[in-house]
Amino acid sequence: MYKMGIIGLLLASLWACGVEKPIETGIKENPSTFCNPLNLDYRFMKIDGGDGIREAADPVVVRYKDKYLLFASKSSGYWYSFDFNTWTHVVIPDSVLPIEDYAPAVMVQDDYVYYVGSTHGKGMLYRSNQPELGKWEKVKEIWSYWDPAFYIEGDKLYLYYGCSPVDPIYVAVLDLKTLEEIEKPRPCLNSDMQHHGWERPGEYNELTRRPYIEGAWMTRQGDKYYLQYAAPGTEWKTYADGTYVSDSPVGPFVYAPNNPVSYKPGGFIGGAGHGCLFQVGSNYWKAATNSISVRHMFERRLSFYPTYFDTNGYLYSETAFGDYPMFLPAEEERTAVRPEWMLLSFRKPVTVSSVKEDFGVENMVDEDARTAWVANSNQEEWVQIDLLNQCQVCAIQVNYDEYGACQKGIVPGIYQSYVLRASRNGKDWYVIADKSQKKTDTPHDYIEFEVPFDARFIRWENKAYTVSSNVSLREIRVFGKGYGKKPEAVQGLHVERNAMDACKCRLTWNPVSNADGYIIRYGVSPNKLYNSIQIFNDSARLDFSSLNADQNYYFSIAAYNENGISQYLTSSDKR
Repeated sequence: MYKMGIIGLLLASLWACGVEKPIETGIKENPSTFCNPLNLDYRFMKIDGGDGIREAADPVVVRYKDKYLLFASKSSGYWYSFDFNTWTHVVIPDSVLPIEDYAPAVMVQDDYVYYVGSTHGKGMLYRSNQPELGKWEKVKEIWSYWDPAFYIEGDKLYLYYGCSPVDPIYVAVLDLKTLEEIEKPRPCLNSDMQHHGWERPGEYNELTRRPYIEGAWMTRQGDKYYLQYAAPGTEWKTYADGTYVSDSPVGPFVYAPNNPVSYKPGGFIGGAGHGCLFQVGSNYWKAATNSISVRHMFERRLSFYPTYFDTNGYLYSETAFGDYPMFLPAEEERTAVRPEWMLLSFRKPVTVSSVKEDFGVENMVDEDARTAWVANSNQEEWVQIDLLNQCQVCAIQVNYDEYGACQKGIVPGIYQSYVLRASRNGKDWYVIADKSQKKTDTPHDYIEFEVPFDARFIRWENKAYTVSSNVSLREIRVFGKGYGKKPEAVQGLHVERNAMDACKCRLTWNPVSNADGYIIRYGVSPNKLYNSIQIFNDSARLDFSSLNADQNYYFSIAAYNENGISQYLTSSDKR
């Protein structure tokens, strides 16, 4: 008793003198947030030239009984989830379902899930009342065309389709019971590059060839019908969705002035096109396709974005900071899209165990999914990030790359295991996430911590990596709150519309010294700044070509850093 008392006094004295206090936290078992791109076990391509490249695109999400089903092109199956946090991959052979068809159409009707793939003619319609078990049965052969999408109203089944740089999006009408065509296909919409700058192909909408118009999806809101479509091409960060609106599911359709309605050309991963709208309770979400497109144009990922219809009937998706942590889809209404966490790791100093060739350490903190750090092995490799200041850490996303991979399709035994540690001083380290025994494939692993903690240093340690002989990471992204000052408000925003091409404009502003980057919002009125562009603090100018030629615009800009976001400064365009 006497010895224990002395020890207790000594420990109390040491704590009082400022001796290091352990960091105590863990992985939150039931997180409230997620982080795009979705952390799915994306399969590897099966096509020639696609060895070791992951893909998924053209998502369709439907609610079936007590679960949500997620279908995507080239995924060798589909996923289901009860909570949007944990997804179970149901792997389906082609002998059961033509799962390798692109852009499937999926619907729920009379206690069954129905599926048909993209074809250039007729395709078999399948149904299942046990999709989680992978059991499907044939129903009837129907005209499915390319990029089909179903919409049910009354006793009619509307089939929208189209994927072409020339042909329009069409709609055909079928009898829901017999599945026979009762109205011939009619055109609904097509591209208009002269007036719709965002439809122009290219990473910056700079190309002159015609875009692909594809990925139809129909949503009814009130007494209006919103026919959504994707342009200009899946391989670019400018991949986006627009919408035409009608009083009828077969048109005529009128172009929405605030197009595009789902648009994300910047940030960690760009692109927000070809997907669907789905509801969780009364809340709408957009499931969309992101572009990586480094090793192959179809190297893609999936993301979810909250989506709204405003009081004037304008449809829009909120993609600002759309790859920062957001609250999980839920039935209850929320006043905030995401917690007030910022990116703490952007362009911070990094040290590593080894570097292969030109795949340097700076790639892990450059906020670009298209770059990567590659180690010399897949053994005892490690990464250490110095946040430069003590910050409150709330979540970490570990994004793996696939350098040197050569797999095709679904491959058993693919996994990544690791340990995360944190330190305040760079000497005393504490485990904050132990995934050393993990045997699952999580290429975009996301951890929300039970208890936020203060730290300056974050360390990732590889424990196993079975994808290739060189472990590689696209990015380690640390989220939380800095204790410094957020940027001052931007001054001197100037917008100049291009006199020769009204789809283009130039924005200039006075740079803010302590900003990591800027978020620019624009829209058709001061209270409808629904589109956003996130850029990094490399310049104080932006040229872009995504406007609608016959539309006036309003713009706002804010600076941000690890400590928060400044106030927005607003301006209108000048012609």
